Amino acid sequence: MMRFIVLLLAAMLLAACAKDDNSEPPAALVAFEQTLEIKKLWRVETGDGVGDLFVKIFPFITKDKIVVTDRNGHVSAFDLETGKKRWETELNITVSGGVGGNDTHTVVTSRNGHVYLLDAEGQLIWKVDASSEVLMPAQIAAGLIIIRSVDGRISALNIEDGSEKWTYRRDVPALSVRGNSLPIIKQGYVFNGLDNGRLVALDLLDGHVVFDIAISNPSGRSELERLVDIDGYAVIENNSLYMVGYQGRVVSIDIKRGQLSWSRKLSSYSGVSYSQSGLHISDDKDFIWALDSANGATLWKQDKLKARKITRPIGIKKSIVVADFEGYLHFISPFDGAFQARIETDGSGIIVPPIEHNGRLYVLTREGELYAFDLGEYKK
Repeated sequence: MMRFIVLLLAAMLLAACAKDDNSEPPAALVAFEQTLEIKKLWRVETGDGVGDLFVKIFPFITKDKIVVTDRNGHVSAFDLETGKKRWETELNITVSGGVGGNDTHTVVTSRNGHVYLLDAEGQLIWKVDASSEVLMPAQIAAGLIIIRSVDGRISALNIEDGSEKWTYRRDVPALSVRGNSLPIIKQGYVFNGLDNGRLVALDLLDGHVVFDIAISNPSGRSELERLVDIDGYAVIENNSLYMVGYQGRVVSIDIKRGQLSWSRKLSSYSGVSYSQSGLHISDDKDFIWALDSANGATLWKQDKLKARKITRPIGIKKSIVVADFEGYLHFISPFDGAFQARIETDGSGIIVPPIEHNGRLYVLTREGELYAFDLGEYKK
């Protein structure tokens, strides 16, 4: 309990720092020649969204629908093609991590540490207690639900009844950024970045540690200077795991050998994305970086969105896209960082990355508006 209180106070401290009047104002939007047409396919209301709360509630896409919840546990599913509502369920909870699942199940987690499993039609199957609040969507594989809790636990729950099959625990630093990285399941392992700046790989079936590597090492005298959280997304491509931490490094890990391939200094809250043109990262100043995935060398940097609180870059067709605090979507060339297009949503802001699926883009705003976009022709 004491550690939880310390973490809560730390989160409040960081939030206060973020709202400091002396913080740098966001960059003004720059003019450019649009070279890409963006078409809005549909727009629907999904509930109350998150409002002004700093809560990242992630949607989840299955093969033919997108599932969304608002902060009050109003869970609904919409057809990917038309936006028509397929089902809705009222859980009447304070949601903390959004939606995870697979084609047949949906998992929702609450601020009070409850885990809810719904069937393909949104009906509640079971509810169990986690060890503490879960801030990232649950993952499902091999009949197990993998959750990451704020107390440092990674747990595997049996999908049949919610019973715990195994749990891994690592102590949480006294001061950490509010948030956790998303567990990744690949090749029978669970990979997860920790609040102490380390990457752990666990066996999916029994939770034993396969390897444990330092991504960021604490440095400095104050607790703030020594923050090395890994809270963003990692990606795995061709047996390489790419990950970045706050006040730390971006690294490439060979997951077959459990060894570091390369690293370089870079700080990010949001994580990494991968495309054939390289790695793309939004750093802690809201600069967008493109790095060579083979060695981490800089390919280009886009600095015109500074302090606009942008999301992790998402690759789609011949573009990458980020969303910002005013609800704009910025489409950028993955090859040179040039702006291609910009489109506005409802103005309430976007704090979770857009989702790419089959060449279309799905976007959820703070006020709970859900959009579907398609990309048109690229001008030469």
